[in-house]
Amino acid sequence: MKKTILAGALSIACFTGGFGIQAYANGNEAVANIIHPKQVVAATNQVQSMSYQDVYKMLLLSKLGFDNDELTLVTTKNSITVKISLKAIMDTYADGTNLFPEGEKALQENLAEFKKLFGDAIQMKITQSGNSFKVEIFTAGKWEAASKEDMNDLMTVFNRADLDLRPGGYFTDAIGHWAESYIQLLYQGGIVTGTTDTTFNPNGQVTRGQLAAMIFRASGLDVNEDYEGPASYKDMQGFWGAKEVAILQEYGLLEIFDGDYFEPNKPATREEMAHVTASYLEAMDFNVASANKNNTFTDKNEMRKEAVESIGLLQQLGIIEGANGKFNPKGNLTRAQFSKILTLTLMTASEE
Repeated sequence: MKKTILAGALSIACFTGGFGIQAYANGNEAVANIIHPKQVVAATNQVQSMSYQDVYKMLLLSKLGFDNDELTLVTTKNSITVKISLKAIMDTYADGTNLFPEGEKALQENLAEFKKLFGDAIQMKITQSGNSFKVEIFTAGKWEAASKEDMNDLMTVFNRADLDLRPGGYFTDAIGHWAESYIQLLYQGGIVTGTTDTTFNPNGQVTRGQLAAMIFRASGLDVNEDYEGPASYKDMQGFWGAKEVAILQEYGLLEIFDGDYFEPNKPATREEMAHVTASYLEAMDFNVASANKNNTFTDKNEMRKEAVESIGLLQQLGIIEGANGKFNPKGNLTRAQFSKILTLTLMTASEE
């Protein structure tokens, strides 16, 4: 019988207009409420003491608390431009996040003036200046320097972060990448690491070993507490993630790798990823039995039999997508693609 991963697991709770991430199991991952759903975290003068890189990372995290039509980010090598709709700010009073620092009444009273100054959305540009930064606001049709007071108020509007950011994680090869916010979230949760201190290689392929490691970290399992013995695979000697693979095999998460060899450095296929990810959801006690597993991809006949329902489950949950109606089960996936898939999986596991 498969084991079930209990309440020690890392989970992402998804709320209207925002979400939080919590790591309960490992004391060294003090991640709490990356994007807090119930309170405004005052930026105050603390923002002035933050580095450009930390402000950059904070805004990437905040992006995930909004729909694409509510908040957009345009990132370049030395700047980040944020645009948030006034409607999105108004809507925060319905979901309890209350982003406007002066309160709902003041926002409503000044809404006409804000629209006159900003249009339908507030835009702010943060430009790197050494390790610090300068802030500009787009008002009355032009960019103007923001005062410290304006900056702190605006950062309160944009910021839903409530955590001590981990050192590092400013990946120069991910700047402007569509998956940048997903990568940053998983980095802050201790689930992904860079290929170097400043690079992530978002378009690189995910190996089987990396897939296992990221699922393991997301599970909240512990190599010291949960390891009961080596995996059955014959090629684990010398592999850095041998204990993680052994634990996941014990929990039934690696059944699609059913041969004598795990081949940890071999790129994982999309169907292998889907089966492992769906198995993770099941191990997290997600009600897989009652979930819709209808697989509508037109290349379903190319999938391994045991992966058909796993792929259908993730498709119906909105976690994976295909292209032109196909899933391409034998193809590989990039580190960026799996960052998005794993983030959506964690959010889904927490919603139930």
